[in-house]
Amino acid sequence: MKRWMLLVTVLIIASLLLVACPKPTPEKIVETVVVTKEVEKVVTKEVEKVVTKEVEKVVTKVVEVEKKPELQVVKLTAWTIGPDEPSFYRRDNLIDAAKRLNKDLEALGSNVRVELEATFDTGSWGDYKQKFILAAQAGKAPDIILSGHEDVAPWGDAGYIIPLDDYIQEYWESTYQDIIPALWRSVEYKGHKWGIPQDTEARPMYFSKLLLRKWGWSEDEINALPEKVKAGDFTLYDMLETAKKAQDDGIVEQGHGYWTRPKKGGDFYEFYFAFGGQMQDPETGKLVVVKDALRKWLQFHYDTVFTYKTTPEGFIGTDWKIWHETVSHADKVLFWNGGTWHWAEWTQKYLDGNEDYLWENVGFMLIPAGEKGLKPTTLSHPLVYMVTKNSKHPDLAFRIITLATTPDLNARHATNSGHLAILQSEFNHPAYKANKFLQQAAYMVEYTNFQPNSPDYGEYDRIMWQALSAVMAGDMSVDDAVAFVEDEMQNSLGDKVIFK
Repeated sequence: MKRWMLLVTVLIIASLLLVACPKPTPEKIVETVVVTKEVEKVVTKEVEKVVTKEVEKVVTKVVEVEKKPELQVVKLTAWTIGPDEPSFYRRDNLIDAAKRLNKDLEALGSNVRVELEATFDTGSWGDYKQKFILAAQAGKAPDIILSGHEDVAPWGDAGYIIPLDDYIQEYWESTYQDIIPALWRSVEYKGHKWGIPQDTEARPMYFSKLLLRKWGWSEDEINALPEKVKAGDFTLYDMLETAKKAQDDGIVEQGHGYWTRPKKGGDFYEFYFAFGGQMQDPETGKLVVVKDALRKWLQFHYDTVFTYKTTPEGFIGTDWKIWHETVSHADKVLFWNGGTWHWAEWTQKYLDGNEDYLWENVGFMLIPAGEKGLKPTTLSHPLVYMVTKNSKHPDLAFRIITLATTPDLNARHATNSGHLAILQSEFNHPAYKANKFLQQAAYMVEYTNFQPNSPDYGEYDRIMWQALSAVMAGDMSVDDAVAFVEDEMQNSLGDKVIFK
């Protein structure tokens, strides 16, 4: 009986212990599944499973990672040239434009970027152009070439450059309607536009206020001279008479009354225009020689050397450095012709930045008319950007040119190098408006002429220069030089030249 009672007691105690134990905790299992597909998207799923009657939400997260395409770098090249260091913005404007293009491409989400290698040549124009021609013939020309507008015709005919009409039309409203309309003539040939004007200029006749004061001229007389030229009341021979008298009175040395350009260049043709000359027929495109103007042009240059002795004998070939040092100080030569860009060059390289000296001692005016009844003149020689046939990315090359054709970049070039505006909006740019010289020279563009766009102009120019330089050297009379021009042009150019 006692054993039975003990067994019952043990069973009761065991039952009480079982009742006192807590319920077991549900088990949670977390599984992470990573699935990698060829499209390189990573999908991550988190799933919580509860092994009890307790139900929890299933959370799924999907993260997509797109692989960005690799950047494609397009390498472009550009060649530019200038006679002086202040013109280096012809190169630097392209470099800055390439940077702007890269920002535009990035903003558009493009994977293309450009890398521009641009050069600035300060050597001779002849060597520069020959280098380009050889490179183009070998299929190794740069993407962008800067040169004078007169190269449009021969390089277009030779297939070295491409017409830009479609590109210009694409950016007409945003950029190219702003180009000064008259400048388009300089890049037109055979019904196409082959280049974008990079700059332009005028070629004034400078005079020494310092020497005129020394001679007794009043400030009113000095300041009135440009207006007398504009009105046609002071001609080229009036200038030579004045220069000779200044020499006779001991104001300047003999041979320092008037200095022209010392080397070959288009500047000489503004004197041909001043005597009523014409270089190209607008209807046929043929080159033109006006014989009466040719004779007077040659006679004027003979007279300044041998009749009036206002230009020294053997002057052609004078080193440019000697020329600049002499005329820029205004105390040795009475009249001299040059370019608007020379004002900046003299200030920066020969006068230690003292532009006030020029304003005090140097004046400028149009090239006087050759004789009464004719008009004063000047000559503009726009340099232009062109896209070459060798370029594998002409669209990107043109976009760089377009982004370089802006008021801020062009004003930067113009104000630092003494060139005139190419954009109508550029006149209102603060830097341009603040430049006193460019503002006062701007009117000269109304009197300007251009050298012709003709594939035969190189031969025409060679013959004219050979005659002129021979006359100034005393190696050929004016009559012989006129006959030489006519014979040479008929023999080498035939009916491509019209004689009037």
